[in-house]
Amino acid sequence: MKTTLRIKLQAGSGLHGKALEKACAEALKVPLNVISHVRLCRLSLDARPKIPCYEALVEVYTAPDRYVEPVYHFEMKKAAVSKKQAGVVVVGMGPAGLFAALALCHAGVKVTLLERGRRVDERAKDVGALCREGRLDTESNYAYGEGGAGCFSDGKLYTRSSKRGDISRVMRTFVHYGADPAILYQAHPHLGSDRMPAIVRRMREALLEAGAEIRFSTCVKEILTDSKGRFAAVVDQNGVEYKGDVLFLATGNSADDLYRYIDRKGWALEEKPFALGVRVEHPQALINALQYKGAEKRCDLPPAEYAFVEKTSLCDIFSFCMCPGGVVIPAATEKDGLVVNGMSGSGRHGSWANAGWVGGVNRDLLVAEGCRLSPGVFGLLDYRRALERRFFEAGRAFAAGDGQNFIAPAQRMTDFLKGKVSRNLPATSYTRGVCSVDMNGLLPAYIARSLQEAFRQVEAKRRGFLTQEALLLGLESRTSSPVRIPRDSDTFEHPQVAGFYPCGEGAGYAGGITSSALDGLNCAESYLRDRGMDCNFAL
Repeated sequence: MKTTLRIKLQAGSGLHGKALEKACAEALKVPLNVISHVRLCRLSLDARPKIPCYEALVEVYTAPDRYVEPVYHFEMKKAAVSKKQAGVVVVGMGPAGLFAALALCHAGVKVTLLERGRRVDERAKDVGALCREGRLDTESNYAYGEGGAGCFSDGKLYTRSSKRGDISRVMRTFVHYGADPAILYQAHPHLGSDRMPAIVRRMREALLEAGAEIRFSTCVKEILTDSKGRFAAVVDQNGVEYKGDVLFLATGNSADDLYRYIDRKGWALEEKPFALGVRVEHPQALINALQYKGAEKRCDLPPAEYAFVEKTSLCDIFSFCMCPGGVVIPAATEKDGLVVNGMSGSGRHGSWANAGWVGGVNRDLLVAEGCRLSPGVFGLLDYRRALERRFFEAGRAFAAGDGQNFIAPAQRMTDFLKGKVSRNLPATSYTRGVCSVDMNGLLPAYIARSLQEAFRQVEAKRRGFLTQEALLLGLESRTSSPVRIPRDSDTFEHPQVAGFYPCGEGAGYAGGITSSALDGLNCAESYLRDRGMDCNFAL
């Protein structure tokens, strides 16, 4: 007999094995030896009680029934060579591109993957040089390269976008390629930047074994169509042509050059609101104390997280990409622009906690404040670029010619609310260094006012959050794309170019690892269904 239960376990009492089975036996009022298997479906931590507890959704199997481990489909089929079909070209090896390629290879489709950045191992050296020395490789960094932006900026898998599809498919795929099985039931699953490279490497090896062709350091400069206006090929920076019947464009949200190329071709693009703000860093011990109310001294608890959505008088402000035990990183893609992000390893053992705090940016709000935006679809994209330059210049002015790059403008949270430059700044995890500024003069005015209002609202709920030990660093601007490449809602193809599938975060249809991976799967399965092919990857 299978029974679904919701049970509570006091933190520190153990979550697996006999402790979990004993709790289930007590809940069902049956002897312990009757329990044949307990499957943990979902686990979350409730920090509200004086002694925090874990809330678990479990499936309990009692004798004589036995739990049968389900079999999911991950095997790759060797692509059949056909003169009639040139196969599929996938541009970008972030989550959308990788998952699309995996589903296509699973069905036996010939796939060519093109990635403008480097392999994950080489990319690790490039991001290390950026953090230590401020040397930015504009083609291999935190945004560009095998694995995408999430590979070296935390690897969080939490998403609110369940409407996109079955999120468990993404989790199962990551586990199949080496992730901790705990992500299958965690409320906020996390891979960790230290584990992501090995997972991505195994995905690449599986694709190669299936016959996929993969080219790194290959930046697409042209998209060619045939006489009927259907996709025919792409051309890279060296003039090399890659032919295909279909294009999956999964470039991520930083590929400004491709947006502008598509516009020059006369193909439809749309302006899309996005979000920007700052990264807020606290001592992890302070966040632990706020969330656990001192219970962390009595229980074995993980580094505390938080998530807030605050309605202000001007726009909603929300925290996202919260990195307990993490560090703030330089995530720029251009040598004269500053972008910050956050990351944490799987253990989350660092001394600081950081999170993005952002508000929505749209044309009407900016124009109402007197901002002059360029006309057409690139108004918000150009505005984002100008802000990143503004923050970069503020840091460079502080460096005063000593050769330091990507110094981040920063301010104590308490001083930000007072509108004054901090006389000194607390220690930070950001390795490139910080300089004291008034963020109110750098951020869009309505974003700054909304952040101030949101921080006061959070302080009313969590006394101590608003503290001089909290540091604001900027600019957090790559939350999503300010441009959308339109597509048909049923076929996922661009309305003007048959065989062209825009997908993932860069196309404007996702925002993070999980939603991007699901979008890549959705695009691949639309293509496969249209051709009557197998599309049961990870099912």
